[in-house]
Amino acid sequence: MEMTITESPYRIMLCDVPSSLPGEARLAAERRYARELERALGGPYEVVAACEVIASLDGADMISEVDQAVAFRWQKASSTARERALSHIGDAEEAYFDVRLN
Repeated sequence: MEMTITESPYRIMLCDVPSSLPGEARLAAERRYARELERALGGPYEVVAACEVIASLDGADMISEVDQAVAFRWQKASSTARERALSHIGDAEEAYFDVRLN
């Protein structure tokens, strides 16, 4: 069963895209990014868990091996999701996806 945007435990916003990008194309890219992240990480709640770990690493003096593994997995998943989500959009080199927990 696929979750709708309103049911998601997080939200995604595509940032720094050309102002000429139609709103529907922006929404489609955000949905693709979410879908790819969930596919790579195991689902919406795994995305949330990874976000929480990443946030906890900010300013950390020591990082456990488990947290390092989560960070590596997030980086790989996020990069792949970005590439796939932006593949239908031209001139989006500066674009990035902002993920926020609800």
